[in-house]
Amino acid sequence: MDPHAQALREAVLAGSETAWRALYEEHFDAIYGFVWHRAQRHPHRTEEIVQETWLVAVRRIADFDPAQGTFEAWLKGIAANVLKNHRRRWQRDSRIQSLDAEPAAPQSDGRCEAGELMALALTALPARYQAVLRAKYEERLSVNEIGERLGSTAKSVESMLSRAREALRRAYQELQSEE
Repeated sequence: MDPHAQALREAVLAGSETAWRALYEEHFDAIYGFVWHRAQRHPHRTEEIVQETWLVAVRRIADFDPAQGTFEAWLKGIAANVLKNHRRRWQRDSRIQSLDAEPAAPQSDGRCEAGELMALALTALPARYQAVLRAKYEERLSVNEIGERLGSTAKSVESMLSRAREALRRAYQELQSEE
């Protein structure tokens, strides 16, 4: 458990604006970058999602448990859920717009769509699966390091990674079949 995060959480719960500012300043860049790539580098969408992520965090700060993971991982889980909700709206809006427009030939080689599908599939997973996959593949942590972060053994992390990869594979295939 991170004593710094625990102290900031307690200060925030006690109403400290300074503690909130410290959390915000410590984690804003990481959350913005996380969302930026998943919102196809779209500035307006990124800012909207980041803002909504912080609003959710303010309302749910009591749910953050430093013993379960870092504040950044908790925020990324919130951001992933906010992003998932926004993607649904973007897809609905683009379908409505496409009803009025003439069909256009695809302009891509398929790699971008596959990456977008993978990102969408990841956001469909439970937060604990997202966290363990991100720790392994984005942060490049070893199973031992992930186990230390989660307070569990390397063997249980390997098992969770296996289940998370399988869930991601199923979610990805499900999204592919919807297209």
